[in-house]
Amino acid sequence: MPDEVARALVPKIRTMTRCEWVETQLTARQRRVDAGLLIEADGVARVEHVEWQLRWRAGLGYRLFEYHALYTMALREGRRPRARAPRVRSTVVLLSGRERRYPPWGRYRASPDGERFSGVRFRIEAPYQETVSALASRESAMWLAFAPLAVDADAASLVEVLRRLQSQTDRARFDELAVAMAVLAEADGRKRRLWPEVASCLPRELIMRSEFLQQIREETRAEALQEGRQEGRQEGRQEGRQEGRQEGRCEALAGALARSLASRGLGAPGLEARLASVRDPARLSVWFERSLSARRLDEVFEPGEP
Repeated sequence: MPDEVARALVPKIRTMTRCEWVETQLTARQRRVDAGLLIEADGVARVEHVEWQLRWRAGLGYRLFEYHALYTMALREGRRPRARAPRVRSTVVLLSGRERRYPPWGRYRASPDGERFSGVRFRIEAPYQETVSALASRESAMWLAFAPLAVDADAASLVEVLRRLQSQTDRARFDELAVAMAVLAEADGRKRRLWPEVASCLPRELIMRSEFLQQIREETRAEALQEGRQEGRQEGRQEGRQEGRQEGRCEALAGALARSLASRGLGAPGLEARLASVRDPARLSVWFERSLSARRLDEVFEPGEP
């Protein structure tokens, strides 16, 4: 839905004549650049480059600087000397992290301190720091999909958001945005476990069609069954009960992580077996969250892991 993303990022658009995702290859450096959103609006062409991040990580500013520069070079490559290439603006969208509000703009400085600024400035959007009403006020269906992350999100407000989306979009768009809401509710950094409330409002056939929702559903069911079995054991086997719960959670997390990596083309020989041997749910949770936005394995695991 590039038009929804465009209106979310550039809300003051009056007339949009072109809006599409573009894949760009920087031939001179043999580098494929992230997909960008090419927008021709109100007579001006521009490219919006967006980084979707689960949370702020060290080196993010430099990465935005690198991609911004590569994208600018790729857009100019092959053009006539005086032909003007579309300008680029970068935005990072944060889905969780600190509670203290981020500034609207960030920057990466390449010039020495004390000299005039040279580098890149980029927008910072942190929908998880907004309220549901603030997201709705942007009049963009895409921002409404972030409602499960809002500071005041609860079951009642999410039901109302789903009703609003259903009235504002066609069936295909509603299905996409509703599934996105359920996935975001599962990824909520505040761990409020609102995804079942979102899923309960969706048609059963939509849940059955969504591979990710089925994955979440199966893992939740497996955890519940495991905990139920363990809770039914005798009181004298408390230690075994705790170990059983942890083992079941580790198995679910390891399976989810392996599928997440495989879906992004980041699998490696023997990796699934090594993950299955890890018995630390906290470590597996961290790796799984990193895997959702990683492009390389070294963005998921530290040296020597797992």
